[in-house]
Amino acid sequence: MYVGRFAPTPSGPLHFGSIVTAIGSYCDAKFNGGRWIIRIDDLDEERNVSGADRNILHTLECLGLYWDDQPIYQSQQKSYYEDWRDVLKKKYDIYPCSCSRKTLREHSVIKGGDWIYSGHCKTHFSKQKPIRNHRLNLRQPCTITINDIGQGPITEDLCVTSGDFVVFKADGTPSYHLASVLDDYRLGISHVVRGRDLLRSSIRQAELQRVLGQLTPSFLHLPLVTNEKGQKLSKQNKAVPINLKVPQKVIINALKFLSQNPPSELSSASSEEILNWASEHWDRSVFQSKD
Repeated sequence: MYVGRFAPTPSGPLHFGSIVTAIGSYCDAKFNGGRWIIRIDDLDEERNVSGADRNILHTLECLGLYWDDQPIYQSQQKSYYEDWRDVLKKKYDIYPCSCSRKTLREHSVIKGGDWIYSGHCKTHFSKQKPIRNHRLNLRQPCTITINDIGQGPITEDLCVTSGDFVVFKADGTPSYHLASVLDDYRLGISHVVRGRDLLRSSIRQAELQRVLGQLTPSFLHLPLVTNEKGQKLSKQNKAVPINLKVPQKVIINALKFLSQNPPSELSSASSEEILNWASEHWDRSVFQSKD
């Protein structure tokens, strides 16, 4: 059965880029007769903004994007993560890392804006230094392929594009990648629809799923919404919250961005009618020709 999800971080209100992802994942799930789940990614307490989770849920409701089941909060899954952390330590090739940011940069190279970890602590770990993280010791080479519904198979060697990546912090808090993988496994997520900025994250998560013996979902990486400077629309780039006074217009604009071509007569329709049309006429093929 198709099970999809939308997983916002409660670091502020949703902007247009977030809504494009939400509508894309919602329509893909509903077109395929599936369930659509909301997961609040609130493990990073430094990024959380008080009340942002409620604002996010309210925004989705105002747009008519109703979810199945109760929203899942990662902060409420800590005992589940702890059980898996103990399993990882005992059964899998995980090693402690004491590298500070300065050390990381001294012993890493940068490619395409990303730091590629050298594996420094595999051979130079010092017990005199505090453990900061635990990393997954990647196989050599670590070639992994994911299936993107729009772009087809995508293959990377993680040894070249990321190096050994963090799976949990010294205090046991799972990394974004590990928490996502464990949550997707627990919820039975079959399809992940997200922005193309998370393509590399998808590949890392697929490797974790392979290591843990879990199935990798199908992916659909949607085109990114950018600002006038060509930057990804984000809270860091001061993206403005969406205007809830005109929810129908927001939905229509998101569908147009996703090349779904809603008919002009829908401009006077209700949010429910627009989303019903979009769910029935959802067309994945338009993403195959996008860069």
